[in-house]
Amino acid sequence: MLLTPFGVQTIDDIRGEKRFVSLDIFKDVVYTPFVRESNIAAGALKLDSAWRTARESIAGGAETSEALEPVVGVLSDLESVVLTVNAYAELDTGEADYKLLKQADTLLSTLEDEPENFKAVDSTLKAVVAEFGNFSLWRAFLGVKHYGVWTSRYLRAFEKKVEDENALVLAVRPQYQLAVWNIFNDPGEKVVLGAAGDCIGKSCGRDTTVSSDRWLYYRQDVEFLVQPSPLDARSAKLDNPIQAILRFRDQLKAKGVELLVVIVPGKPSIYPERLTGRKSRAGNSIRSHGKVILDSLAKLGLHTVDLYTPLLTAKVSDADLGPLYLNDDTHWTPRGAELAAAVIALNVRLLADAGVIDIGENKVEYVASDSLADRIGDIGEMSGLNKFGTFKVQKVTGHVVSQQSVSKRIEPPADSLSDSVAVYDTTKTPFKDDFRKSKILILGDSFSRIYQTDAPVNAGWIAHFAMNLDCPVSSIVSDGGASTLVREKLARKAGVLKGKKLLIWEFVERDLRFGAEGWKEVDF
Repeated sequence: MLLTPFGVQTIDDIRGEKRFVSLDIFKDVVYTPFVRESNIAAGALKLDSAWRTARESIAGGAETSEALEPVVGVLSDLESVVLTVNAYAELDTGEADYKLLKQADTLLSTLEDEPENFKAVDSTLKAVVAEFGNFSLWRAFLGVKHYGVWTSRYLRAFEKKVEDENALVLAVRPQYQLAVWNIFNDPGEKVVLGAAGDCIGKSCGRDTTVSSDRWLYYRQDVEFLVQPSPLDARSAKLDNPIQAILRFRDQLKAKGVELLVVIVPGKPSIYPERLTGRKSRAGNSIRSHGKVILDSLAKLGLHTVDLYTPLLTAKVSDADLGPLYLNDDTHWTPRGAELAAAVIALNVRLLADAGVIDIGENKVEYVASDSLADRIGDIGEMSGLNKFGTFKVQKVTGHVVSQQSVSKRIEPPADSLSDSVAVYDTTKTPFKDDFRKSKILILGDSFSRIYQTDAPVNAGWIAHFAMNLDCPVSSIVSDGGASTLVREKLARKAGVLKGKKLLIWEFVERDLRFGAEGWKEVDF
């Protein structure tokens, strides 16, 4: 019985076009390490050749960006091979090989704007070639030893793969989930069904949701509120987020950049009554660990933005303006995003007026226009029930931000009796990040992505923040990875900090406990 799922999967792999998932463990011991080493050595030699060619081109007067493009591509390919140890394990960020590659990536990205770094880039790339240019049996052995089947990280990833992709599970699980939903109203292990409301999804008899329906909550959002604080002694095994934030603040200060921390409340922190079915008691609404940690950061002298208070205050207008969060989604509605943008912009303006930061003189005129979009909730997708049409589309109206410029031209007179006429032409272009002119860089998670890069596009809080300040901004976004992954992205492209005076770090409160990769220290 215990071997049934394994046997079914093996037969399915043999009959289908997928690789043999069941045999990955064997392959990652006797095959993958040696193929990886061959690819690493080949990639390093390609890097050496590309860098030699680039140096000659730059010395000959070629544009630095064009000369470096092949080098960047080859280095990226080499990073991909080195960092992927096997099918289920990535190289740890604390490894010397990881740090060497990231240092090379960072230095290379600065070379166009900082040609004085040429010697540092040259010596670092030579070190990369020396380290990876030869086939290493020792490195292959260490990869198997520290990242192979006998490690917990490998087994957890393999187990999850089997759970998610096993042919027997894929055949049986959907019908089981649907039966459990129909009988017990249980939406699955990742989802919590709110108590308030009369109906939800298909049972309401409508094609779309309305705010009075029952809501879905992401279980991690709820668990964040009911489990001990990440700072509690019972959470000692977790990374300390405050220490990571303080170190990041100090790293940025060394580069002349101020840090502004924005913790986004999870849906149950703002709408606990929709979850429990009980009205929130006056004066006792903010119980979130996130708000406590935010206040602690402020007491430690960090610049912070409180979104809890304005969002809770704005709830009183829900009947007229609509709710601040989506029914079947973890994220806010366009109204919530725009409110957050206004609050963050006000805080930035206060910092600028106090002389703490310089947001620059590059004024940009923005305009916004209505746009309707259909949202399929991410929590509904997590439940696995959407394939049966269990939950419905929610229609939202976003306000798409565009950059507007007005130019003046003189039309010549139509005849000798007429005067010249001044004509003003208005041009609208889509909002976009401006890494060169902006003095503000935003790091964010999916709360920064929603409405910004998905429908209706350029209607997220980032675009509205820029419109509130009439200035250009730039952003780096990592879904679910704002605790560590987005800082690692920044470390790989630290050149984008050039000219920046403020970094706004946005992340949802549950990441204080459940952030992908925890709260690791990231070196720049």
